[in-house]
Amino acid sequence: MSQTVAKKSFAEQASADTTEIGFHYQYYYFLYRLLNLKSGQSVGLEVKDDVHTDLDNETQILFQLKHTVQQNATGGSIALTELDGDLWKTLRNWAKIISDDTAGRDQQAKQHEFINKTEFHLISNKSESSRNEFLRKLEAYKATALSLEDLCTHINALYEKTQDKDIKGYIGEVLTLDKNILAAFLRKIYLELNLDDLHTLIKMAIKEKMIESSKVDAVFERLDSNIRTDNYIRIKEGQKIELDFDSFYKRYRTIFSSSREPLQLGRPFAPAFPEDVFAQVFIKQLVAVSAMKIDDVERAFEYTTNKLKIVRFLDDWLQSGELVADEIADFHKDVKTKWRNAFEHWCEDCLDRDVVDKAKQLLYDLRKIEFSIASNKLNTELSNGELYHLSDERLIGWHRDWKTL
Repeated sequence: MSQTVAKKSFAEQASADTTEIGFHYQYYYFLYRLLNLKSGQSVGLEVKDDVHTDLDNETQILFQLKHTVQQNATGGSIALTELDGDLWKTLRNWAKIISDDTAGRDQQAKQHEFINKTEFHLISNKSESSRNEFLRKLEAYKATALSLEDLCTHINALYEKTQDKDIKGYIGEVLTLDKNILAAFLRKIYLELNLDDLHTLIKMAIKEKMIESSKVDAVFERLDSNIRTDNYIRIKEGQKIELDFDSFYKRYRTIFSSSREPLQLGRPFAPAFPEDVFAQVFIKQLVAVSAMKIDDVERAFEYTTNKLKIVRFLDDWLQSGELVADEIADFHKDVKTKWRNAFEHWCEDCLDRDVVDKAKQLLYDLRKIEFSIASNKLNTELSNGELYHLSDERLIGWHRDWKTL
């Protein structure tokens, strides 16, 4: 009994969902390759190809990622056919890369040099098909069981057979390569099909880094979130998304650590003071509740040092990989929550005559707290500095009406 495949509306067919999942497929393969980096290697996203890996022996691997949401009658992904647009568009793209004159590869010698140091991998969730005669012949050619002439004869037959103008164009561009270049190129093509569940592969790679099974999901979620955030920042700043092993290790190693070395709180620090310390928002807020005098220069510089130190230390810990972005965000959030709870108790509904006294009590209570970040307790100096920093950013205050001061 044959199955009836439900037809999709035009809106469903035109939905951006199919494009979006292709981007996710590409990104998660990039993440998978990152987790498999060895010392001396690097991985890039949309730099040399969809994804690429540079090995430590001057060899590079170019990955083209092709994802489909189309299903066959049994509910699995459709097969990669020998006249598949994804197949021939990929081969065309690589042919154009090989002969790219803007990269100095307009001469055959340079094209040979490029092919010799490159592998070309097509990765797809499409299934294998026993009827894909081209792939069968390609593997036979690579195993020296089929001549180049016989393989090209079959490719030319496919060119004549297809009625699709785009596919015919892709095949034609592949065949424009010099015969010797084409021969070398075809030997360096590899396909990995049926690769659908990248999350499972990624989680297995995480587990192989000696992470307990119970913690794999949490490590995956944090790694995914932080890499996505960092990728966004790199793109926004016009940078390429490319990481070598050392950078990846330094930036994200703490995510994998179940036990960490404590943060070093006593490192040297030389503050760069603003021109007018009394012009700072947090100083003005302290003066407004009589927590310091308007002419108390010594205390103004002391409090400013506290503020500058926590800001510098947080950035240093982030850059050194001792902390990651979500830990810092959680730290700020926790301090703001503690402030809000105390502010509601002391200040929110206080009478006009009690505003200053209540504000000073609020400040006194919070200054006694030694805040924590990523299981590391901060000292009083840095904890107070965080309060001054948030106040300077107009995120917290002491006076009942601090938002309008």
